[in-house]
Amino acid sequence: MLSDSELKIISFLKSKKVATSDEISKETGLPLSTVFSNLALLESKGIVKVISDKKIQYISLTSEGESRLRDGMPEDKLLRLLNGNVGNLQELRSKMGSDFEIALGWAKRKGLVELNGEEIKPLVKDYSSPENTLLLKLRNGDSLNENEIQTLMKRKLVERKERRLVEVELTQDAVSKPQELYLTHEMLVSGSWRGKEFKPYNVEALPPFYPIGKSHYFRDFIEKVKDLMISLGFKEVVSDYVEMEFYNFDMLFQPQDHPAREIHDSFIVNGHGSLPNEELVRRVKDTHEKWWKYSWSEENAKRLVLRSQTTAVTARVLSKSPKNARVFTIGKVFRPDSIDATHLVEFHQMDGLVIEDEFTFRDLLSTLRDIFSGLGVKQIKFKPAYFPFTEPSVEVYGFVDPLGWVEMAGAGLLREEVTNPSGVYAPAGAWGIGIDRLAMLFLGVKDIRDLYSTNIEYLRSRRVV
Repeated sequence: MLSDSELKIISFLKSKKVATSDEISKETGLPLSTVFSNLALLESKGIVKVISDKKIQYISLTSEGESRLRDGMPEDKLLRLLNGNVGNLQELRSKMGSDFEIALGWAKRKGLVELNGEEIKPLVKDYSSPENTLLLKLRNGDSLNENEIQTLMKRKLVERKERRLVEVELTQDAVSKPQELYLTHEMLVSGSWRGKEFKPYNVEALPPFYPIGKSHYFRDFIEKVKDLMISLGFKEVVSDYVEMEFYNFDMLFQPQDHPAREIHDSFIVNGHGSLPNEELVRRVKDTHEKWWKYSWSEENAKRLVLRSQTTAVTARVLSKSPKNARVFTIGKVFRPDSIDATHLVEFHQMDGLVIEDEFTFRDLLSTLRDIFSGLGVKQIKFKPAYFPFTEPSVEVYGFVDPLGWVEMAGAGLLREEVTNPSGVYAPAGAWGIGIDRLAMLFLGVKDIRDLYSTNIEYLRSRRVV
């Protein structure tokens, strides 16, 4: 059984009987490495006989030689620039760049120029380096004598190399039958398969690797959280990344001189938004001025930012004065920060909101237990805390093996200063969860940046959530 490459070599040798590996490569178009390996196979099958196998030396252009052959020798270029006239050293250096020092050195060594202070005087008008002539000879396949080779080697334009040359003789006129790759229906019907030769199959060879497509593992995690919230009876709400300060801060009872509203703590966006109905704006204004004791500014409330918290979505829900609500949102938020393994300037948060008559703090804790139980955190505990929007407030800790107790969320009942200006008077429970860090815990990710990785090999290695 002969391969296509072996058949090509045999076909060529039939016309010549004896040939070298160089000749076979040139006539068949096969790379020399392929020729050598196939000649070894043909020899083992007794089809060719190796007459000689030796190493031969040859002269090859270096990268410097290739460059000079293409662009000319530096001293030639210098003489062409001078064109028989005296030239200024600095001007010539500026024109020739890094080649100038080489050109001047060889031109002086060859007696082609004379240097007087800042002036370079040519001693010949026309000049062509013998090195250039030798490079052209080499490129055209002409042989060089030893002196010529040494001339080029002194300037590192050529180098000696060694390669293998095999001479073989065809000893057996092998039948060059084409090989079939596939057994077809037509071959079976006509019986023509009996006269054909089939290329053998290696049934032990592994098939080509075709990776299956799959969604990003962090996206899968977010979808899993969304599915959980929907299964618990929540409705997803969304809003834009660019948000008015009115919803991002003012409605959440954050005074307009709060440090979080400074330019180094929020990403400011040029432009202004349009405030909602006058009654809501008036109530928010009155609340700020009554409790924070300052003059509230509509202009400040209209400023745009990249939302720094998904609680801004909660504020938008409140602005519609719902009597009842059971909603959540998951989305990106943006905060200036130093990027490292645990911090990014953009990351995901999940905010939840429940507005129901008779809703109690106990109900809120029960809801949080249901959420974390659905995520696989069976042990959670609560710790009293302070947050600006809620009272009472609580931090949620979950037990994650082997890390132990890990802070997972902040929650509480929304303050009246947050709900009443919107016309919401029923108890409202709210919470915020950092989705990225939660994902790091559950997915075993050590660097938060890996959650947004686009490295295809890394993503292929990730287990489907």
